[in-house]
Amino acid sequence: MGDGRSEIEWSGRVPKWKVRRLYESDARGILDEELLDDVGITLLLRCRDILAIHEAKHGRIECPRCAGCGERTVIKRGVRQGDVRDEVITCLECGWQITWGEYTLSFKRKQLNSGGAVEAFQRYVRDYSAARTPQEKLLAVDRLIHEFHYSLRDQPDRPCRPVGVNLIEGKLPDVVQFLDELTYGQKTPEDLRERLVDWRGEMRRTFWRDLVGPDEDAEV
Repeated sequence: MGDGRSEIEWSGRVPKWKVRRLYESDARGILDEELLDDVGITLLLRCRDILAIHEAKHGRIECPRCAGCGERTVIKRGVRQGDVRDEVITCLECGWQITWGEYTLSFKRKQLNSGGAVEAFQRYVRDYSAARTPQEKLLAVDRLIHEFHYSLRDQPDRPCRPVGVNLIEGKLPDVVQFLDELTYGQKTPEDLRERLVDWRGEMRRTFWRDLVGPDEDAEV
C-alpha cells in the first residue's frame, strides 16, 4: 500500500490579524473587498474540509487523488461499531488507498471536527457561495464565526464552545477573547448587533464567561 496520507491536504485556519483588519476596515466605512474575498474563501475551503471529514466519519470519503485531477469520487466505507483503524479504503477509479487509521491521523489535532455545528458550516458554504455583494459576503462571514458548537452529551441545548476556534488561528481562550473584541462597523445589520449581544450572554452562561468581561447592560 502506498502512502495515501501524503495526498491528503486540509486547508488551514484564517489568521486573526486578517479578520481584525477586515472588521476594522468595515468600521471605518471603507470595507477592504480584496481582504474580504481572502478571508471568505479561506473560511469556505475550511468549512468544506470540515464537512468532508464529517461525511467520512459517516462512511463517505472523497478521494483526494481524483479531486486533484478535477474529478469527484466518493468512496463508501463500511461503518462498523468501534474505530476500525485497519480498515482499508480504496478508490476503484484511481487506485488511491489508505487505512482508516491513517486517514484519521491526517486531521488529528487540526480543529477539523464538526462537533454540533454541521448546520452552521453547511449554511456558510451555501450563503457565501450565493453572495453577490460585499455586504452579503461579510454577513455570511460574521454569522459563521459567531456560531457555537453544541454539547451532544450532558447539556445538548447549551453552547459549550465557539465555532470560531475551528476557523481562526489560536487557542480557544485566545479566539474567544478575540471575537469579543472585534469592532463592528456602522453598516453592520441590526440583527448581527443583536447576535453579538446574545453571543456574549451565552458565553457568560458557560465556563468561558470570564473571557468576555462583565455584562455592561445588566442591572446593578
